[in-house]
Amino acid sequence: MVFSGKRSSGMFVLKTSFALIVAAIMAASMNVCFAQAPATAPKKDPRIGTRVLVTRAGAELRTPQSTVWKAYLGEVYTVALTNGEWLWIDERGGWLWEKETIPYETAPDELSRRVTTKPTAENYHLRGVAFLAHKQFDRAIADFTESLRRENRNPGAFNNRGQCHYLQGNYAMAIEDFSTALKQDPKNFLARNNRALAYIASEDWNSALSDLQAAIAQVPEYPEALNNRGVVLQKQGKLDESIRDFSAALRIDPRYTDALGNRAYTYRLKGEYGSAITDLEQAIRIRPQTYEAINDLAWILATAPVDKVRNPAKALELAKQACAISDFKQWNTLDTLAAAHAENGQFEDAKQWIGAAIELAPEKEKARLQTHFDAIHAGNTIRE
Repeated sequence: MVFSGKRSSGMFVLKTSFALIVAAIMAASMNVCFAQAPATAPKKDPRIGTRVLVTRAGAELRTPQSTVWKAYLGEVYTVALTNGEWLWIDERGGWLWEKETIPYETAPDELSRRVTTKPTAENYHLRGVAFLAHKQFDRAIADFTESLRRENRNPGAFNNRGQCHYLQGNYAMAIEDFSTALKQDPKNFLARNNRALAYIASEDWNSALSDLQAAIAQVPEYPEALNNRGVVLQKQGKLDESIRDFSAALRIDPRYTDALGNRAYTYRLKGEYGSAITDLEQAIRIRPQTYEAINDLAWILATAPVDKVRNPAKALELAKQACAISDFKQWNTLDTLAAAHAENGQFEDAKQWIGAAIELAPEKEKARLQTHFDAIHAGNTIRE
């Protein structure tokens, strides 16, 4: 899921995982001489810069030394470099076999042709995964339901349909599907993690914690479950325990920017702004083209209650950058931009952007943003 809004709203990113497809695609001979990726990749191959959808659960991302990641079915990656049939995935730091992927943009059409030619439960399931990745949730649900009509014992399809319900905000239906997946396969730690997400969204912290404890007991080095348990512990006010979980997730996957962002937010709750800034700067280095960590860092530099932490000029620069990346359509970044203008004494600009932020914000955020509006119109800066 998307790394998002961990500043004053207290929202967290909760990583979900696509489940195993019924029949895995068997890898052919992999006698390939891997090379480390160069610092810059010449853009000659048309595949470079495109996105691919993983079609085999557990597809390995590899370096000459080791397997650095096993992908979930349905994960989407950007190709940074190619070497024959191998694709360099910079965000994971490893090579991915092209035959275990499908081009993201054309995945629904290509898989529709497969369904037409061979309308099996497996192909409906796989096309549902493509629709889910494209956020076409109703079409994904229809495909998962048809797959289950043809083969009802498929915990992966129940898990994936549950994810659609979760992403649509239908948490009770999501919990029902995740629970069915777990009845069919009690060892399905992905469904257990995902059910925990639905419990978190429902603010049922105890049920969420129970599921996450079980998932981590099954797979101790499960960074998403550790991250999500960190979220629950933070919500329960157990900040040091929360930080330990985010740190454990990062030891497993040092490029896990969601965990970096969540740990940064928890450091902020403790008033440890230096540590929060360090985490956000690291997240920006890993994913410089995404706005969330940039926005969070701008917020700290504009609103921290400690004078020596604030940096008005840098805050404004970063806030503008976050807004540009999000096309000035994300309420959270516009709120930050308003705070940064106010911190620089530019109150007319601040008034413009806080008004735009309120217009775009969801209902549950409007009251909080109204306090920012009132402060700015009174000629005051925003403090966290």
